[in-house]
Amino acid sequence: MRQLLGIAYGNAPVGDGRFRRATAAPAPDWSLAHDAFGPAPMQPKEGMLATAVPGMDPGPVSEDCLTLNVWTPAAADERLPVMVWLYGGAFIVGGSASPTYRGARLASEQHVIVVSLNYRVGAFGFLDLRAVPGGETADTNCGSHDQRLGLQWVRDHIAELGGDPERITVFGESGGAGSIMNLLTTPGFSSAVCRAIVQSPGVDFTQRAATSTRVTQTLLQHTGATTVDDLRALTAEQLLDAQTAVANQLLFEVGTMVFHPVVDDVFITTTPSLAVAAGAVDELDLLIGFTSDEMRLFPDPRADALGRGGLAAWARQYLTSRMAADPGADIAEGLVGEYLDRAVGSARPNGSDVWAEISTDGIMRLPVVRVADSRRGPAPTFLYEFAWQAKRPDRDVGAFHAIDLPFTFDTFDADGWGEFIGIDDDGRAVGLALRTAWATFAATGDPTCDVVGPWPAYDHLARQTMVLDVMPHMVPDPLGVEREWWEGLWSPDCRPSGVPL
Repeated sequence: MRQLLGIAYGNAPVGDGRFRRATAAPAPDWSLAHDAFGPAPMQPKEGMLATAVPGMDPGPVSEDCLTLNVWTPAAADERLPVMVWLYGGAFIVGGSASPTYRGARLASEQHVIVVSLNYRVGAFGFLDLRAVPGGETADTNCGSHDQRLGLQWVRDHIAELGGDPERITVFGESGGAGSIMNLLTTPGFSSAVCRAIVQSPGVDFTQRAATSTRVTQTLLQHTGATTVDDLRALTAEQLLDAQTAVANQLLFEVGTMVFHPVVDDVFITTTPSLAVAAGAVDELDLLIGFTSDEMRLFPDPRADALGRGGLAAWARQYLTSRMAADPGADIAEGLVGEYLDRAVGSARPNGSDVWAEISTDGIMRLPVVRVADSRRGPAPTFLYEFAWQAKRPDRDVGAFHAIDLPFTFDTFDADGWGEFIGIDDDGRAVGLALRTAWATFAATGDPTCDVVGPWPAYDHLARQTMVLDVMPHMVPDPLGVEREWWEGLWSPDCRPSGVPL
């Protein structure tokens, strides 16, 4: 196994390069050691997003962060499939050096090349400065451009390390999966990769100008800056402090992903839902899915005291963002009533349980199904549900958002992940099944393998879905009931939703 860390793929985006697309770094010098991770992007080291799950410490941070890492088991004459990881973190936190994302075991076990790369997050990566004086000297979606630049580096150089440039799969979870969904909308994406594995994406969060302008104006108010040059004159720490203040101020208005890819009419020209429905990258093999209990990672205890009427008010607020119009009280009450009736007598009867289920379906699971439904090929789509339930005596977190991370990399020993979820032999077997399916898909475009069995491609009639649990199995249309409950409750003009007031 050869490990190469901290390889520069982009020149440092500092000084006048802050808020600009990065340029490609010189070709790598393989005579150098490459034995240390590069710094992670600028980000807060405290707060809910930084500490929600174990193993996320990104290490030192810096604006000079555009590096990647390679784990390769390839012999001199091999051309192995390549898997390029994009980390999550709500576009605010994350880094490729985090212990959870170490790629050595995945590479060795599955005989693939694993690459992970850093990209800018927060205001450094996703501040929209088009309407600010000097905006012509800035670029939108710098973090997304970083990702494309890193993928192009892999395409250009991975053969030197035993990789097959014709079999590059990009994979990611949460914000990393959302990154992939937005990259699907960009010109020429399939020239850089041929496959994508998308784990728990937030499909409908891409900002429009009204939201990104609100974020930018709020940041200007916190810094006192009036021009792009003023923002470049700030220290990285000053900009980071302002970013945190903006995120806190706009939490109830915009939500947890205040800084996010934005439709800029140049690079990201539309939202992922619309791009996929219009046939974007129909030639790219896609494996996409969700966990069973996504939003149980973020319980809202306020919901326990709301009752039916209070939950309906929350749902009405959420649906107004999802539908770009107020659905009215009756629609919201009807949706909440379905979930409340089902919860009676169950192991999850409380208001916070019900709200987590509503959020899981509305924000995460059903948008993924909609993406799968809108794909028409010729490349196949494969849909999965990760269903293994965490075993914790203190709290029922279920198959929560991000639980699949240590299963993906076999890093249950990373900063207490194993204890955090109560991993056991059955769980480790689920991890082997997931990794084998992922690597088989990266190699062949089809995740069918001995460990999970036959995995037919998704079609919008049968909606066949692989349930990844102790005994992996196919299920037709597992969200059929929920789809009926939510029928008509979405609009292409949807916008990000804040935390309920």
